[in-house]
Amino acid sequence: MKKAIGIALVAAALVYIIRLTYFRVPKVSEAVTSYTDKDFRKENIYSDLETLAARLDEEILGGAESFTVYLKDMDINEIDNINHVLNGIYGSGSTYQLVGSAGEHYKKVTISMKRNTNYYVYKAYTNNEAISVENPEAKVLYGRVKGIINTVIKQGMTDYEKELAFHDYLVSHCHYSKNTEQSADSDIYRAYGALVNEDAVCNGYAEALKLLFDCIGIESKMVVGTADGVDHAWNLVKIGDKWYHLDATWDDPLPDQGKNVMHPYFNVSDEIISANHIWERDDYPKAEDMQYNYYVYNNQYFESFEEYKEQAYVEMMQHGSDRYEAVIENFEENDNDMQFLFDGSLRYTSINWQTFESGKYRVLVLQAK
Repeated sequence: MKKAIGIALVAAALVYIIRLTYFRVPKVSEAVTSYTDKDFRKENIYSDLETLAARLDEEILGGAESFTVYLKDMDINEIDNINHVLNGIYGSGSTYQLVGSAGEHYKKVTISMKRNTNYYVYKAYTNNEAISVENPEAKVLYGRVKGIINTVIKQGMTDYEKELAFHDYLVSHCHYSKNTEQSADSDIYRAYGALVNEDAVCNGYAEALKLLFDCIGIESKMVVGTADGVDHAWNLVKIGDKWYHLDATWDDPLPDQGKNVMHPYFNVSDEIISANHIWERDDYPKAEDMQYNYYVYNNQYFESFEEYKEQAYVEMMQHGSDRYEAVIENFEENDNDMQFLFDGSLRYTSINWQTFESGKYRVLVLQAK
């Protein structure tokens, strides 16, 4: 998704593209063999697709080529949809085979998987595993990931500060792709497009942040849903013991802002983002806190315009800033509201502003010349 300044939204990617990119259905084959009980353990029995998909994620990161499970009261054909509920950041299910059974209620199934470029980058960074010369894209992406981390992450940073550093780097360097009519395997949907080509859509933004967070140990998830009715992807990030929504794509509006990074969707709650985003809430952790919201954390969250004016005047007129962003609850601006910056001063010749609305959460970004 892409948000046009003060006007409208640009679609990020169709759900068809999202699902083709991340959710390819595994091929099916059957090779029924004799049943042995060495895999028949409580922790290896599954009755729902979501839990099985979580296991597949673990196995992908664990390095296995395949694993065997038992399905209880679950149709084997449900595995056709396993990649639809998989995060897909590091790989996906490839094939599955019915290889036996235990009684009438348990089907023994072996699932194989395939890995993508992100997997080899993640393993190279976290485990120092070598990347094959036969995987040049992984080598290039690894170099960029390592370079970004070495550049923006400083010793002693908190997780909030690291999150902010990655967000601001991505928003200031990546451009929302002008050519969204590309095939499902295009780089614009991947971390490679966002970090190496610096050209991506929402999938690429969200995947790039997930990869960076994973490399330095910040827990996060990639969320797939809709925003203003258009299919979209963003992140959930865990800071402290709380989860927050982070939508870097919507913080990088059209037209491109260059190095001027904005933060309207940096660590917001379910309540705030649900004004224009929809997702399957049962599939993700709740985000009910605002402690690490950008504006709350930086004391730029105001209940009234009068309170806001005082602080904005100090920042822009006394400290000489040419830009100021803040939340003003339930605020609806007009042209006359911004005249206070010209009172008693000729510092600026013009003031432009942008607003981002999400219920009572109203972000106002001033830019002075």
